[in-house]
Amino acid sequence: MNRNARFRVSWGMRTRLLAASVLVIAAVPLPSSGQTTTIDEGSFTVSRAGRTGREDFRIVRAASPSAVLVGTGTSVNGTSRIVAVLRTDTTGAPLDFQLDGRESNELRERITIRATRDRLAARSQSPRGESAREYFLRPGMAIFDDEFAYQYYFLALQGREAVAAVLPRRNELAQLHVVSKGDDAIEIAGTRVTARHYVVSDAMSDRQLWTDTAGRVLRVEAPAFTAVRDALPAGR
Repeated sequence: MNRNARFRVSWGMRTRLLAASVLVIAAVPLPSSGQTTTIDEGSFTVSRAGRTGREDFRIVRAASPSAVLVGTGTSVNGTSRIVAVLRTDTTGAPLDFQLDGRESNELRERITIRATRDRLAARSQSPRGESAREYFLRPGMAIFDDEFAYQYYFLALQGREAVAAVLPRRNELAQLHVVSKGDDAIEIAGTRVTARHYVVSDAMSDRQLWTDTAGRVLRVEAPAFTAVRDALPAGR
């Protein structure tokens, strides 16, 4: 298959495809609670285009059959509800990604990305049609939906200043630079804390990121939104 192949289908076929492939996040085969350790869990208040929404998330480490990290986030803003699940190895290297976007409970977008031995295969479906693309997988790559605050954890986890990241909703590969700016004092839930400050940049824009010493995300300022954690992480 052409690595940049794209194709369109008729409306009738689109309807059948979407109906057959609706992503039910509850059915994603996540490990049972006995097999997992919670790394982080909480919520963000998200300001986007003058509207206030919410992002709830959980990141766990699964012990079986092999060690993986699974992050699940749900973003709600007005009538829009988007659920994204990212699975990586323990270094943040991508394994797979799934996104289900709905507007007024109607499926508007579905994205899946799967890692094989040497490629990331991405597929996107919406009422406008379907597209597919493959990316050659190499060390230092990431899957990064930059509109979810919790996914910045996985980006920082890699500990690299340069990351080639697949941006699922743009269906493109971006060269990101992650630069530490030292420590900042910020306020979370009325408490003044010292946070690690990073700038995540690409050719399009800069994003400001603050984490605690364990890499757990506290605040994100991006061109499209600002996300502030509602409470400090447990076990600080």
